[in-house]
Amino acid sequence: MSLKANHTCFITTMMLFCSLAAHGQTQPPDNADAGKTPPGGVFRIGGGVTSPRVTYQPSPEYSENARAAGLEGTCVLYVIVGRDGLPRHIKVLRTLGLGLDEKAIEAVSYWRFEPARKDGEPVTVAIKVEVPFRLHPNENAKISELRKKADAGDPKAELELSRAYFGGRDVPKNEVQGLRLLESAANRSFAEAQFLMGEHAYDHGSSSADYVNAYMWFELARRGGYKDSDKMLREVAHKMSPEQLSDAKTRVDNWPSAPAK
Repeated sequence: MSLKANHTCFITTMMLFCSLAAHGQTQPPDNADAGKTPPGGVFRIGGGVTSPRVTYQPSPEYSENARAAGLEGTCVLYVIVGRDGLPRHIKVLRTLGLGLDEKAIEAVSYWRFEPARKDGEPVTVAIKVEVPFRLHPNENAKISELRKKADAGDPKAELELSRAYFGGRDVPKNEVQGLRLLESAANRSFAEAQFLMGEHAYDHGSSSADYVNAYMWFELARRGGYKDSDKMLREVAHKMSPEQLSDAKTRVDNWPSAPAK
């Protein structure tokens, strides 16, 4: 597949401890400690503590590996903004991989802020910054809305967006990106996505590990109530050894929040 896009759509949202009015921020649910000073003198927004404001915001670059793989998504960073308006102690909260996390950190490290204030004096605050990476910024409204929901962790949106990538509908065909989104939805215990992950492992694999993974996903989908899972479980089990079946069942039983048998 050839990717010709060379633009990055960059939108920044700050959440958790603060919300910047110009950047679509939201108030955290646990703001009981707003205005208080945690250890180290880092404030939370609220209770008389204002939000910092971005005054200089260079965009991140795309890593070559991520561009070649067609990887898109949102990297989430934890940032301390000092009294001098400089970002410090930048950490990754939600990773993208393939060099995009490093590119996000590099870009945000050059940002400059009008510092947060308390009683009119500048103070140090903690914020969360979302750094989206987009290869095709001029996408239609439907895909943009799906992407927002997927970035927020909606498994149904992740599944629908993965289908768009697999089929090349409204976005350039990209099976790597489609599989990434599908697996993310499956990891959120979305039964339909788990069934499709089972099909992918079964149809595209040939090793014993592929059969173990396929069985695991089909069994998780079955426990989640997805239709046709029983049929696929029988078909895969027929090709597996007793040791492989035992391994697959152990993986299912150890799956976080796995539905009951």
